[in-house]
Amino acid sequence: MNAAIWAVLAVTLSAVSAAAEQGVGEACPADAIRIDQGQSVGDAVERAAPGAAFCIAAGTHRMQFAVPKSGQRFFGEPGAILNGARVVTNFLRLGEIWVAGGQTQTGVERGVCASGYEACALSIGVFMDGQPLRQVAGRGLLRSGTFFFDRFRHEIVLVDSPDDKLVEVSATRYAFRSAADGVVIRGLVVEKYFNPAQEGAIHGEGRGWRVENCELRLNGGAGVAVGSDSAVSNCSIHHNGQIGATADGSNILFDSNEIWSNNIYGFDPGWDAGGIKITVSSQLVFRNNHVHHNNGPGLWCDERCVDALFEGNVVEFNQSAGIFFELSSKAVIRRNTLRQNNQAGYSWLWGAEIQIAASEDADIYENTLIVRDSGRAVMLIDQNRWKVGGGFYKTRRNRVHDNDISFLGTGAAGGASSSDRQAENFRIITTGGNSFDRNVYRFRGGQPPIFIWDTLQMDFAGFRKQGQERNGSISVGEPPKP
Repeated sequence: MNAAIWAVLAVTLSAVSAAAEQGVGEACPADAIRIDQGQSVGDAVERAAPGAAFCIAAGTHRMQFAVPKSGQRFFGEPGAILNGARVVTNFLRLGEIWVAGGQTQTGVERGVCASGYEACALSIGVFMDGQPLRQVAGRGLLRSGTFFFDRFRHEIVLVDSPDDKLVEVSATRYAFRSAADGVVIRGLVVEKYFNPAQEGAIHGEGRGWRVENCELRLNGGAGVAVGSDSAVSNCSIHHNGQIGATADGSNILFDSNEIWSNNIYGFDPGWDAGGIKITVSSQLVFRNNHVHHNNGPGLWCDERCVDALFEGNVVEFNQSAGIFFELSSKAVIRRNTLRQNNQAGYSWLWGAEIQIAASEDADIYENTLIVRDSGRAVMLIDQNRWKVGGGFYKTRRNRVHDNDISFLGTGAAGGASSSDRQAENFRIITTGGNSFDRNVYRFRGGQPPIFIWDTLQMDFAGFRKQGQERNGSISVGEPPKP
């Protein structure tokens, strides 16, 4: 992640947070246990019975952590914020730097960082007047807008003056974490927690969690993580350190969320970062989400996802692929709008609007794709990858049909294999029952898109000779208007 991307992620935060909070908040049930500022959420939960309801009062509740019991419900009044950060006031000026000691918080170091962001894996955050500072790996790398967390001296080091500023450091691991079932969290802002990568500030390990109408921002790893029979809906999930949301299990729903500008700490998107990533799961539904400007893929199902539905989502301007279905089987990807993803310009044929990699039985139809210059529309990719339990994942029986595809410049579509001749999957793209048909392609003139089939590159007429797009069409034209 370069400096320009960081600037976009950080600068947009202050302009939108106030607007987002206006839509957060719930009317509390009459029987709810009220928790005012200064009271402990965790203690109230511990004293209450399973199934109890709680009303978290308006205002900032700092460094709160609760272990919910089965069926407990949490409602935030408008303006209720759970903030996992500690206010830092003990800065001393030492020449050109400011140093605050006593920073003994410990975290879980996990993940692969992008080049230039080698300190990302600890997922600690420092915030000045609500804005995240970028962590650097040494004192010599300090610049304006950055901080260094010296774990050996237990110090935070700045070059920007903290005078007359609110400086906070993330210090509490989770807002909610529990293996209880049936927990409901509604109407809360959850921010600035010190949760590790691949774990949520709201971390539901039980079944049937509901996270609704919340704003989840500026947390270290994911904003939220849920398990089987759970749903995340109508939430704004943004500016989290690694990823917006993650999940595993069966029967999981993400519905009508805005998921944007995540991975501000600079994790390598190829490892695990971006909008949403789900693994080892079944019966997944991604419906009506707006997923945009994430530093990584938008919606990503990776490794043993089975029966996934992507429907009605708008996925745009993410740094990598828009919808990414990898090492998995049985997906329906329909009636989504994908627009100008792969903003980072990943090489070869990666970063497609819809990218199917080492996966089978995906049915991709009635989507609207607007492909950036030098981008890719739908790409099927096979790499002869080994499968857990033996054998190889196979890119086969994928159907791409009835989609509306517009190219804003040069671009590509089709299927590609990087297997060598001795590999089991050699020529799986052509022999595995993959097909393209009835798709409409538009380009603005100049160079038309290229089509890839296995190891061959060709024009549209050549693609048809390969048995593809028998009823498809290509023409010069503008993309449809939103």
